[in-house]
Amino acid sequence: NDFILPFWGSGVRPICDAHPDLICVEPGIGYAGGHWARYKVFESYAIMHAFGGMDRVGHCNPGWYDVVIPNYFDLSEFEFTPKEKEDYFLFVGRVYEGKGIHIVKDIAKETGIHVKVAGQNPENIKFGDNIEFLGYADIDTRKELMAKAKASFLPTLYTEPFGGVQVENLISGTPTITTDWGAFVENNVQGVTGFRCRTFADFVNAVHNIDNID
Repeated sequence: NDFILPFWGSGVRPICDAHPDLICVEPGIGYAGGHWARYKVFESYAIMHAFGGMDRVGHCNPGWYDVVIPNYFDLSEFEFTPKEKEDYFLFVGRVYEGKGIHIVKDIAKETGIHVKVAGQNPENIKFGDNIEFLGYADIDTRKELMAKAKASFLPTLYTEPFGGVQVENLISGTPTITTDWGAFVENNVQGVTGFRCRTFADFVNAVHNIDNID
C-alpha cells in the first residue's frame, strides 16, 4: 500500500505493472497519451478536461479520483522584479511554430519592438533585425532575462497542458502575452497578469498596452 509515482507516464509502466501491491498514481500529467493508472494528477484543468473529452460532457461518468495539482518551482531560480524593466520583450522556449515563434516574428515586424529569443532552434529559424537570438539560456541567464523583460510572449498554438514558462515570468514580475486556450486561461488573468489573444490585432494591442499591467 505504498505509492508509486511514474513521472514519465507509460514509459515506466512495466515497473508499475511489476508491483501490483503498490498504489500507482500518475503525477503531473501534461502529455497527450499513454495514461493508464486509476489515480491521476493533472497539471491543469485544461489537460484534465481534454483527457475526459466530450464523453464526460454527454454522460454522467466523472473521474472522482482525478485531481489537479500545478507544477512546482524553485523560487531561488527567479528574481521578482515588477519595476525597473528594460526595453525588450521576451520569448523563451522551443523555437518552432508550435510555440508560435512565427507570430512573434510578425509582431516584432509590425510594432518595431525589440525581442530577445532564448531556446533551442532545431529548425535554424532566421530572425529580423529587431529580434536577438540568444540560444540556450542557463538558469542564471533565464533569471535575468525574465526579470528585466517588459513582457513575455507565449503564443502556443496547441492546447498548453501547463506552460511553465508563463508562470516563471509571473514569478519574475513580468506580464505575459499568451494565446487564449489551454492552461493560459487558468494562469493568465486577462488585463491583470497580462493579455490573452485570439487575433493578430489582439497581440498588437497587448504590446501597446503592456504598461497598463501592474
